[in-house]
Amino acid sequence: MKDQQGNDVPVEHVGEALPSSRETVGGEEPGSFALPDGLRLKASPYLAQQAPAWLGSSLRRRMRLTVAVFAAALTAVVIAAGFALGAALAPFSAGSVRTGGTVTSQQPTRYKGSDYCTLGIAYALGGQQQHATAESGGACKAALPCGTHVQLALNPDNPGDIAVLGHGYPRENEWKGIAIFAAIMAGILGLFVLLSALSYRNTRRLFATGGAWRELIATVRGRTQSKSGTTLYLEAQDTTGNDRIFTMDFTDGGPRPKPKPGDKLDFALLADGAAHAAVSVKGENRLRLVSFSVPNDFQLRAIGL
Repeated sequence: MKDQQGNDVPVEHVGEALPSSRETVGGEEPGSFALPDGLRLKASPYLAQQAPAWLGSSLRRRMRLTVAVFAAALTAVVIAAGFALGAALAPFSAGSVRTGGTVTSQQPTRYKGSDYCTLGIAYALGGQQQHATAESGGACKAALPCGTHVQLALNPDNPGDIAVLGHGYPRENEWKGIAIFAAIMAGILGLFVLLSALSYRNTRRLFATGGAWRELIATVRGRTQSKSGTTLYLEAQDTTGNDRIFTMDFTDGGPRPKPKPGDKLDFALLADGAAHAAVSVKGENRLRLVSFSVPNDFQLRAIGL
């Protein structure tokens, strides 16, 4: 720019440049929805008066209930394991008593096609003669014969609670089985608690981002069912106008009634650009968590597409 004398005058920019119509907002291009591999589908703004809400939704209640149930189950396993271990270790605790005894009888038992033997054992405690039984864990022909002297560990608070030592009978090593089983169960339930809590946290964060809901109408091309849930193979246009097939995986039975090939599926979705999203299928009035993916040629041939 020049003044009246023909000298150059620097131009001062005032304000900010307006964004172009193709500028992305919140990581998403307006009017589109990005799948995990970069495929971008056409999507419309969600124009309903009120978008699906997280607070008060059945999805939130179910997820909170899932966390609570697994946490309660984990607590119950830990408490039960504590009592079981306490009972199993009672003859071996610090206050337990070691004494000698004599096998006085064998009582055979048949259970589920196998032979088991219960031994009767006599021993003295505090100057008084006592009698108790112990499981041998096998048939009587392999158990200690009558008259055999054995070493016993017993619970002084319950004189009939004994364990035969040195012969590998179940009571001697019972606590190990309880400890291993309890550790496995606690580990499994702890993992479920962690996974369900993380899923709840991530879903809450998804709604807390304040992202825009979008509406997508897709054609159902196929459907598969497994123990882990339902997978719908859907077809919709990408931003270049080409028809593309993608999958929407539900962790449950999916929409009701069950969509059939050729049906139109109209749903609102809220996504954060990752594989997971919250969707509300038109007519269902409920929120569901789903994950998206783009199937490869092998997967498409497997369902005849």
